[in-house]
Amino acid sequence: MQGSKLVVFRYVFLFIVMIFTSHRLMAAPYSHHNLNAAFISNIQYFQTPETESLSLDQVKSYFQHGKTIHTNHQQLSLGISNKISWVRLSITNPTKKTIIHRLIAGKTWVDQLDIYFEDKNHDITHWHSGDSNVADDYLIPGIGYIFTLDIPPGNTTIYIKAQSLDPMTLPLELFTVPKERSYNAQLHFASGLIYGILLALIGFNLVLYLTLKKQYALYYCLYISCFIIVNISYNGFGFAWLYPNSVFIETYNTLIFMVLHGITGLVFVSNFLSAKKYSPNFYYVIVVFCVSGLVGMTSFIIFNNHMLATHLAFSFIFFSTLLMIFSGIISFRKVEDARYFLIAVLSSMLGLLATTLSVWGVIPYNYYTYNGAVFGVVLEAIILAIIVTIRLRAVEAVRIRTQYLSSYDPLTNLFNRRSFLEFGEPLIQKANHDTIPVCLIMIDIDRFKMINDTYGHYVGDLVLSHIAKLLKNNIRESDILARWGGEEIAILLPKQNINQALVVSEHLRKIIEQTPLIHDGKTISITASFGVSMLEDGDTLEMLFKRADKCLYIAKNQGRNRIAV
Repeated sequence: MQGSKLVVFRYVFLFIVMIFTSHRLMAAPYSHHNLNAAFISNIQYFQTPETESLSLDQVKSYFQHGKTIHTNHQQLSLGISNKISWVRLSITNPTKKTIIHRLIAGKTWVDQLDIYFEDKNHDITHWHSGDSNVADDYLIPGIGYIFTLDIPPGNTTIYIKAQSLDPMTLPLELFTVPKERSYNAQLHFASGLIYGILLALIGFNLVLYLTLKKQYALYYCLYISCFIIVNISYNGFGFAWLYPNSVFIETYNTLIFMVLHGITGLVFVSNFLSAKKYSPNFYYVIVVFCVSGLVGMTSFIIFNNHMLATHLAFSFIFFSTLLMIFSGIISFRKVEDARYFLIAVLSSMLGLLATTLSVWGVIPYNYYTYNGAVFGVVLEAIILAIIVTIRLRAVEAVRIRTQYLSSYDPLTNLFNRRSFLEFGEPLIQKANHDTIPVCLIMIDIDRFKMINDTYGHYVGDLVLSHIAKLLKNNIRESDILARWGGEEIAILLPKQNINQALVVSEHLRKIIEQTPLIHDGKTISITASFGVSMLEDGDTLEMLFKRADKCLYIAKNQGRNRIAV
């Protein structure tokens, strides 16, 4: 129990360190504005239908006279739709010289992004990007689309046209070049920290699967792997580094692995909670749900319906998490770890819900809500790793107990005959090879049946345990001591000739004779007979035993409580 608490503490401490470190690294650039830097002084936006194409002059006129929305929030999140979003930024440069800044104008999954920078002379500089085109230099993985601006003194205006069938998320931030580079490096470090934790948990479960053949450990590896792929994909790392020229993969990769993440999660849950055994009807509901999601996503990809694929992916991941929670609830009293599993999945669901609602625009978009899915999944992974660790300890305890029972006599805690042969035969072979003396002592408790008949079998067992302790305390560590069977005990003495073995035997005989068992105020005298034999050239352990057993028989016939060689 103490070890389990230590494991829990370590994992919780790891999670707290991850949250604190990633927050310090990733949120640092938002802490304050440099007084000598340009800043966004005003934000307005409006949306038009997909079919309504406006010229830039019409857009300017609309911002002047139309109904627009003013906001002070620099993290716009406008939900999932096919509408065109127009944003106007008023930029103020308080210095007396032109300065270079970097503008973050959209997340990595925005399909079409047009930036119009208008200076004091009304000259327009235009940039076009987005993930419906091949990856370009404007895409900075983990941050979004970034554009370099030469901002003159005073006030200037930027117009942004954005369109996406994925969630419309537009973080609008101005950075100085050094600050942007620092932020980029810090974000990559924080991402590496998070991916490192998840990969370590994958490795742990993979080892668990390969060593103990626990099927749920393999499914959990797939579950976390799908999440990592989803995270890498929607953060733009895949598009920038792996498939920069494939717009089709960029369009559907995140959505496909969102569905696969939900499926592998449900497969893991079903196996982990033995759903097929304890809740067969619900198990088949899960199977139908997973097949439906896979068929639906495949169909939308074949017909290239991005909008429906997006809605399906977000809905599927949401409902799959609900099913995981329901699985934990119905298994609460059937599976020992179900309550901890429920806490883990709730952590994941709340984090996923925060991210989903923030990119949909339902709740405020900020560092914590956007990264909710990451924090939730990492916390879920840590809790599940704790559960698996505790399970592993239980399995290991059973294995150790089973191994002990197969090697030791449970009454006397001495080796059993199987272990005696396992350790003794190699010793005999080595002794024959190196011509080293070895002796075997066979011991039989005198009149043991009389003890059982007089005092009962319980006292007979106490006598055996009593003798075992006496022998164990009066032989060398290198000697092999075992209960041979019944009231017979064997001792193998390596590097001992017959004279030395006789000295040992006489010492043990006297110890047994002079140390009676005291039980319930009664003194029970005990004696034992000894048969001793020495290894001869070419002997096997069986031959050595037969001679020692024959000597033991002679000692018994000569009056007991004596030694025969």
